[in-house]
This record gives sequence, structure tokens and C-alpha cells, in this order.
Amino acid sequence: MLKSVLIVLLTLMGVSACVTNPQYRDLKQADEAEIKATDVNFHVLSPFYRDPPDCVAVMMSHNKENPQMAALISTALARHLGEKVDRVIFPRKTRHLAKRLGLDLQDKRDRKRFSRQTKCRFFAVAELYDLGDDYVGIFAKKHIGVRVDLKRISDDALLWQAAHTVWRADGGLPLSPVGALSGMASAAMFAQDNEIMPSLIDDALRRMVRTLPYGMAGVGS
Repeated sequence: MLKSVLIVLLTLMGVSACVTNPQYRDLKQADEAEIKATDVNFHVLSPFYRDPPDCVAVMMSHNKENPQMAALISTALARHLGEKVDRVIFPRKTRHLAKRLGLDLQDKRDRKRFSRQTKCRFFAVAELYDLGDDYVGIFAKKHIGVRVDLKRISDDALLWQAAHTVWRADGGLPLSPVGALSGMASAAMFAQDNEIMPSLIDDALRRMVRTLPYGMAGVGS
């Protein structure tokens, strides 16, 4: 019990961190000791500049335990990529086309067939690597960590990779009876708010896609 209280208190002391702007860190230049999960960590590789994407097919995230979360993450990725690339095939359409063509997009040869049929030479996939939804009376916290890979279909060359963990919390330290009641009410409302996770997903994907360079084929400003 004491351990749980200490965790809550320590987290509450850092609540202000969730409202600050995250650091954007290029992993090619960052010192390993400086890297934090809550930073927007990214790396743009040389194939990206030699062959910038003009079309990206977004694959459905692999999360059998939470297919609804997988769909939200994949759709958010496609939506934000649409601000950088002229042509984006959304995950629902990607899955529909693959099914109609009788293709398994986990197979490299089938991905190449998909690329030829759709004239789309690149694919992206977002995967969930961390998920938390904690509630302990006076305190509630939700967090999500997502990683994105952008690859060329012809040779599976990695062009861009990004990862980011984003979180929000609510509640209050029980410094007085009134403060305790207020913290409990705020935490309870936060814990029951079903719109927070989709908002966190959108924040994470928006921030990561922002790290894609301008000058891509078909990029808008």
C-alpha cells in the first residue's frame, strides 16, 4: 500500500511534464543517455532522400488483443501522413485490396505484387509498444507508446522510423479533506473519459509524422 502511495505521489510531482512540449531527438545525433521515451525519437535514413515516398500504403497494426486500438493507431498514422504525401492508402483500403487480390501482406512477395497492382511503392506500419491506464482513487494516468516504420516495398529498406510515448494524468494531492474530494472527483472523471486514449494516439502520431522531412515527392507545405 505504501509503495502504491509513493508511486502516486512521485507521479503527481511530475504531472506538469505532461503539458510541456516534447523534445524532438534525431537518433543519429542524440547521445544514448539523453534518449527518453517521452521524447519524439526519430531517424531518417539515406534511402529516404535518394527515393522520397510519393505514395504510402498504411498497413493495419498487429494487435490481436486490442483490435480497436490497432485500428485507431493505423488510421491516425494514415491521416497525418496525408499532410506529407500526395497519395496515402488508408489501412482499411489496404486490407480490402489485399483481400480482393488474395494477398498476404506479411509475405514479402505478396507485398511486391500489391505494390505492382496499386502502383504504390512504400508502406508504413505503426505498432503499440506501451499502454497504461492507471487509477488509484485520487489519481489517474493514461499513457501510450507507439513506434512507426516507413519502408520501401521492393527491398524492405527502412526509410524512416519514429517512436514516442505520450501521457496525461489528473487528480490531486490530498492536502485537505476538500482537496482529497476534489482530487477523487477529477481522477474519476479522467479515468472514465473514453476520448482521452484516441486523443493521445492522435498526439503521438501527429508529432512523429512532423519529423518527416520536407522535399518529399508530392509533399505539400
